[in-house]
Amino acid sequence: MSEVLSVLVYLRESNERYKRRLVDSDAIRYTFCESVDAVRQSIESADVVLGSISFPSHLLSTAKNLKWIQVTGAGIDAFLTQSSLPPGVMLTRADVGFGNQIAEYVMGHLLALTQQVHEVARLQQQRAWQPLTIEFLRGRTMGVAGTGSIGCAIASSARSMGMRTLGLATSPRPLPGFDTVYGSGDLASFLPQLDVLVLSVPLTAATRGMVGVDQLAWLKPSAIIVNIGRGAVVDEAALIDALQQHRIRAAILDVFEREPLPADSPLWSMDNVTVTSHHAGLNIPDEIIDFFLQNLSRFQSGNPLRGVVDLEKGY
Repeated sequence: MSEVLSVLVYLRESNERYKRRLVDSDAIRYTFCESVDAVRQSIESADVVLGSISFPSHLLSTAKNLKWIQVTGAGIDAFLTQSSLPPGVMLTRADVGFGNQIAEYVMGHLLALTQQVHEVARLQQQRAWQPLTIEFLRGRTMGVAGTGSIGCAIASSARSMGMRTLGLATSPRPLPGFDTVYGSGDLASFLPQLDVLVLSVPLTAATRGMVGVDQLAWLKPSAIIVNIGRGAVVDEAALIDALQQHRIRAAILDVFEREPLPADSPLWSMDNVTVTSHHAGLNIPDEIIDFFLQNLSRFQSGNPLRGVVDLEKGY
């Protein structure tokens, strides 16, 4: 590591708050990059990268001094899929309570469906007095694939509304907040029980395409899929077909195989699909900065970092 620590910052969100709080000192020099070309010019000398999921990870192979990458979000797959992470580089994700944000997103959109919020708005615009038959989440079964901090927060919110909660993890084991946790090989037992399937798994070799034609067929025709993990976890073409043929009831999708979602995707215009623009878990700059600065202090003093990613497992 050089005497003065060189930190390269590349963000999807605005740099302004970061620039106000991340200031140079005798021991640290920050370089804020707002383009891929700027990253290309500065990456070779960087000791540390603070970057969003949109970081041009193909350039990491040229980072000769790099020791540590702090990602500003929970997802880190973009840094692993390029196979360009230099040997010995630590990768950490921001562990700043995305779970509570995403749990609100999941429950809010489910309630919008069961309470027929869009139909209520339509009737109000027409000044039409028409009592609706609404549904309730209490007594329904939610399955959460991915039982990390985000999955656990979602399950906790669902249980607070009287839902039965099942989990899907790498191996079956008791976990707080879940009635039962199934292993990854138990999808045929897990999926048919569900009224709601929430996908909260990271994108790894094992989870890519884990929900395809066969798995969709195991769900009830009344099932709702919520994907807040990664788009490539689901075979998108198979999902579209299942929704068009009403083999499943609805989908709430915050992530997609290609982002931004192409304008010609049929998902945009389907009545039984809710599309959001990957905003279920928002990066709040001050929370990310606080987390990074605490980790930076640990890094400088040689202490263990928080949010370390197991590169073998991919999460």
